[in-house]
Amino acid sequence: MKWMARTKARLLHATDLFCPPRVLPPPPPESLHVRSPAEGTRWTCVERHRISWQYTGALWHPCDVLLERRTDQGWTPAVLLAAHVDPRALGTSVVVPDLPSGPYRVLITSPELPAAACSPPLLISHP
Repeated sequence: MKWMARTKARLLHATDLFCPPRVLPPPPPESLHVRSPAEGTRWTCVERHRISWQYTGALWHPCDVLLERRTDQGWTPAVLLAAHVDPRALGTSVVVPDLPSGPYRVLITSPELPAAACSPPLLISHP
């Protein structure tokens, strides 16, 4: 009987050499996605608007919400809309300051994020 147990152990060890142990897939990367404003949204200056986001992980450090303006040189910072926002709120309400009309996008930054999250382009105009 001992020889059967030894043979079985050798066979199991031999098959382990050909079949690597099962490895769990890596967890999905944590990322922040801006849900609102949606692409093509039109905002008017000096009006209140809601910005919302979704995060697949857990942020604890406050985040900043900025507007970037599209120029010939690319996207450039325009104005800080909200500072030190609790990211667990998953959104904030902001008043759009008096800005030149044109294409903008919302940018959310936090020291915990590997990269800033930005919305699709939106259009800001005057009333």
